[in-house]
Amino acid sequence: MENPQQPPAGPPAAPPASATGRLAWLQGTRGWLLVAALGLALYLPWLGSTGLWDPWEPHYAEVAREMVVSGNWLEPTWEWSPGQSRDRKHFFSKPALTLWLLAAPMALAGVEPSPAGLRPGLEWLLRLPFALLAIAGLVFAFLLGRRFFGPRVGLLAAVILATCPQYYFIARQAMTDMPFVALLTGGMALLAGGGLDDRPRPGLLYTGYALLGLGVLAKGLLAALLPGLVFLLYFVISWDWARLARMRVWSGAALLIAVAAPWFVYLSLTSALQALQDDEGKTFFQRFFLHDHLYRLASGVHGDRGTFAYFIEQLGLGTHPWFPFMAWGAVRSARRLEGGGAALDRAGRVELLLWLWAVAGFALVALSVTKFHHYALPMVPALALLAALWLDRFARGEERPGRLTALALVLFVALISRDLGLLPKAFTDLFVYKYERPFPAAEALVGQIGFAALFGLMALGLAGLLLRGREQLRRLALPVLVAGALASAVWGGWYYFQAMGPHWSQRHLFDAYHALRAPDDPIGAYLMNWRGETFYSQNEVTQLKNNAGLKAWLAEHRDRRRFLLVEQARLEKLKEQLGPEQRKSLRVLDRTCNKFFLLSLEPEPPAPPPAPAGGAQG
Repeated sequence: MENPQQPPAGPPAAPPASATGRLAWLQGTRGWLLVAALGLALYLPWLGSTGLWDPWEPHYAEVAREMVVSGNWLEPTWEWSPGQSRDRKHFFSKPALTLWLLAAPMALAGVEPSPAGLRPGLEWLLRLPFALLAIAGLVFAFLLGRRFFGPRVGLLAAVILATCPQYYFIARQAMTDMPFVALLTGGMALLAGGGLDDRPRPGLLYTGYALLGLGVLAKGLLAALLPGLVFLLYFVISWDWARLARMRVWSGAALLIAVAAPWFVYLSLTSALQALQDDEGKTFFQRFFLHDHLYRLASGVHGDRGTFAYFIEQLGLGTHPWFPFMAWGAVRSARRLEGGGAALDRAGRVELLLWLWAVAGFALVALSVTKFHHYALPMVPALALLAALWLDRFARGEERPGRLTALALVLFVALISRDLGLLPKAFTDLFVYKYERPFPAAEALVGQIGFAALFGLMALGLAGLLLRGREQLRRLALPVLVAGALASAVWGGWYYFQAMGPHWSQRHLFDAYHALRAPDDPIGAYLMNWRGETFYSQNEVTQLKNNAGLKAWLAEHRDRRRFLLVEQARLEKLKEQLGPEQRKSLRVLDRTCNKFFLLSLEPEPPAPPPAPAGGAQG
């Protein structure tokens, strides 16, 4: 229940100069440098201390490695290298930008096959471009908030976005989602700054269109479709069609296409003319446009299924502790904007745009039949700005939540804190594949205790300040929220991500293999295709896809020490295929991962020569 003294709803106004005077030093370059420093502090420490997480990181990294080794950066391949007799299988699932971001540091560092394996520290180089893009996303959110709502809103929005668990975990991974979201945020911020401000700025507009074109190259068509839908809804709802001409839609769309289209056109034509196929026999058009766009949306191809409520849960977990304030901020913004239309001022126009960004983004991912937890990430920057807007108005006394509203906000923070404290698996599920994969509960205990303590103290502080405190004390709720979120982001990125890493990465298994192997000792992967074994073996692993292949491979290398990777749940099935002497020589070399074992089989004695034909002659 809201306080009856609060101002009536109506078109929002920009904050008065007196409200932001104390943060005037955030103008100019100092503001975004502070935000960049925050991102550097959160995302760069121990960035490469754990190996690439299966399956997405090593999958993309191996495709990029093959680009570097083959010298062909336009036609992505998988499990193929020059000089190999294997058929050339192409990789058509993702666009090129993410692969180029991985290939560039490998080209600088060198990834030629080596008996010692991949160089130490390579993961840090591979993840660095993605962490820097995550920091750029924070800067874009800050600049958008500062430009239209004041420096405090901009800074708070950057802090909220930086400390959302889904954002800070994906910032540490070399996968497609962070380039897409960072470029989407930049494109939306620049389009808003260039087209919805009182004075049009063509330079900002065209840069924004170019960033969205790069976003298409990073993830796919959603980087253009989502902004297009958001702006279409904005003009339909606001009826501010006179401003549409300022957006330079046709020339901007031409620039977006000029940035994004050449690679797609090249690969589409090359794939069609040369009959190029991926490892499932699909052409580029079939894989990328049909399977990975249309079928994911309409029929489901991977991941989970669920109702629209699926992403409410994932947003609650992935943006903790901010989601209750994001949701309430969106509700309050809708009430303030109701009926504003073309009469909205510059701040109101952008607030409407943010609201539509959040709602349209949610609608698109909720409509998709295929559901992954990280699909919620594109709407998080808009929600962060809406939450920052409401919290800033609350701190300035413009929003005075009644006791029932305050109780609801505290209750939802406490409930989500409880869930994450008891079920830390929910954190890793925000950015991994196969949610039913075994979870290392014992190794997660320290992280679980840390999150429970941080979130529990924060929830208690909020309860005391919002439910019982006087007006001056209630305003301390925001510093408590910020402190708790920053502490949890440090704990999650600096400790928890590293503690869980060995159970999703094969780096340490291959470090052991390369330390123990002799030249020409082979390694095989039995009934598994988790991608990490291909990247960390530099594409030398043999995929043993059935029992006949296993037996033939063992016989072919019987005079060598053989190494094997196997999922723990399939170890007994592997033993059933071995002979008595082979089972005796089988050794488990590494048990540190809860998913895989590294095994070895000793060389076998030479096979006895065949008996001569016929009997003895007398």
